[in-house]
Amino acid sequence: MAATLLAEIQALGARDKAFCRRGGYLSVEQLLSEPPLELAKRLGVSDEHARHIRGTVQRAAAPAPVCVYDLVEGGSGALVPGTPREDEIEAFGEEEAAPYVSFLPSGSSVLDACLGGGYARGMISELIGESSSGKTQLLLHTAVYNALALGTPASVVRGGEGEGVALISTQGRSAARHMVHRMVQMAHEMLHEGYVQLDIPPDTLPALVEQGVSIMLRNVSIACAFTFESAQHVLCYTLPGLVARRRAQGVACIQLVVVDSIPPLLQEDSLEADPMPGGSAAHSIRAARLHALSEWLKRLAAAPRACEAIAVLVANHVSDAFDHDKAMVRHAYAQGELPRWNAPSRRIVDPAHLLPLPYAAQAAHFSGLLASVPHDGALPQDADLKTAQLGLVWANCVNARYLVAHAADDARRFAVVFSPTAPSGEVRFTITPRGLYTYAS
Repeated sequence: MAATLLAEIQALGARDKAFCRRGGYLSVEQLLSEPPLELAKRLGVSDEHARHIRGTVQRAAAPAPVCVYDLVEGGSGALVPGTPREDEIEAFGEEEAAPYVSFLPSGSSVLDACLGGGYARGMISELIGESSSGKTQLLLHTAVYNALALGTPASVVRGGEGEGVALISTQGRSAARHMVHRMVQMAHEMLHEGYVQLDIPPDTLPALVEQGVSIMLRNVSIACAFTFESAQHVLCYTLPGLVARRRAQGVACIQLVVVDSIPPLLQEDSLEADPMPGGSAAHSIRAARLHALSEWLKRLAAAPRACEAIAVLVANHVSDAFDHDKAMVRHAYAQGELPRWNAPSRRIVDPAHLLPLPYAAQAAHFSGLLASVPHDGALPQDADLKTAQLGLVWANCVNARYLVAHAADDARRFAVVFSPTAPSGEVRFTITPRGLYTYAS
């Protein structure tokens, strides 16, 4: 590709072009690759003047922005550089290119339909909700279902060895023991149901079920991480080694990593590095740790070629919405804009007539605030309006977010907050000894 000459940039004044020629800069690429301080030195101008010249060249050389409205009206078929699926096709050809995303079953066909096929592999999917809303039950149900590999050729019910699952508990050893006991109960129910469907003689059922539970426990690896440092050791050393060994053996490879939950890892005395409570140092440490956690989890989720990616599920807590957030939800409900999945899904608006969207209105779409309004359209009480904890930093670290909340008659709601693989939607379910029972939409 031919270089763009600085002389062709009309926004750059004649005097500034003369400075560039004197400094030996002839092309845009040459000037922009120079550090700002070195640029000012070679041009013989002040740092502020050098930044002005650099900014002018950057704005002039930047590609024209593409609006979705223009794409719809113009029907442009140009590919966006960096699109993962298209890059693979270009590099390896259509037949060799791997699918852009694959899915891990949740253990419920109704829930899978809401998720767009299941939990996406190679990504971090987050479940948010208040205490006792059913987050852990959903995570354990998915873990047991996949450890038994039900619905696949490796199903324990059909004589297979199942699949590997890794659990990380951040709420103490007692919580980890309760998780194991609950998984055993779920496995008993799932295996009994599976063997009954195969018309296995009743007298052999107990032995087969116990054998299946033993296989499930062998496929599940659990670790307790009480601090950020212990989580770092598990995610950077223990778990990668386990994944590599399972892949090398080719038996019960790790398909799912579950972290229940993220907030306890940030509640340490070491965060109080700033003498002022809530100071900038504490916020910087917290942000850095959140980025590090997501980076380690994404490295685990990514798979080398010829291996299947891993699905990562994490749990997060919620907080009560602020008064201005509650007022915004009530206003949107009064204007008929909620629930959002009842609004027209295809509506093209001229972007020239739109005002910039305030941050509070943007945040409501990914914090879980709008998802707090149930599908039936009933405006919840102020106490039921929640937002995810850990703030904007963590919202940018996860790939998908789902809300789990209480509903009427002891039921629960599973709602899509944001996801690259699923549209907005909602599923009702109840907690049962088998795990969960979902209601068809």
